[in-house]
Amino acid sequence: SVTLFLCTAAKEAQGVILLITSAFFWLLSLLLTSLVWLAVVPLRKHLALTLVFSVLFQEALRVVFVLLVKKTDVALSRISRETTDLFHGPRYSVIAGLGYGVMSAMFMYVNVLSEASGPGTYYTPGSPSMPIFVSGALQASVMTGLHVCWGLLCSEGLEKRSWPLLASVTLSHMLVSCLTLMNEAGISPIYAIVCSYLILAVIGTFTFKRFGGNIKPFFKIQ
Repeated sequence: SVTLFLCTAAKEAQGVILLITSAFFWLLSLLLTSLVWLAVVPLRKHLALTLVFSVLFQEALRVVFVLLVKKTDVALSRISRETTDLFHGPRYSVIAGLGYGVMSAMFMYVNVLSEASGPGTYYTPGSPSMPIFVSGALQASVMTGLHVCWGLLCSEGLEKRSWPLLASVTLSHMLVSCLTLMNEAGISPIYAIVCSYLILAVIGTFTFKRFGGNIKPFFKIQ
């Protein structure tokens, strides 16, 4: 996350503002999920349904954010003589996804860190040999990477009006989020973590190829 921030958002003030705004939109999705959880009493007993609403709100607000950024870019180009390449190409999508991912990881891991002040070490119910801090850190890390990929794919889908691409973002997000329910079932978190990283590898490779990535230059012999 720090490396991506230094390579993308930290270069310009607009990048930092974009990152913070993206994180704010993720917080809005959390607020909407909380309001639904409070309004619909049966959801309080069914974590899976709450999770579904959470993912839907996150992806809906991601779409709203991307559209808002595009509208802002058009408006700024009309009233300002200075141009910036921040809103052109995949860079702004990476920053937007990073803002989503960082805020998601912070909220995911802050609950785990709150237990660190206790007198003992907490372990996950499904895997007594794995401290909850390790599993939480691994899960937060993979979600950050996935949000960056989802941000890129969402922007690409809206730009080219590719509804299957947008649907794949939502469905893959739903799948990864549902994997966390394995912890509630007492299943070892190792399975959920491994599956999440496999999904990240698949989505990351797909995103890399879709945006014209090429690994051949890295293997050229000088």
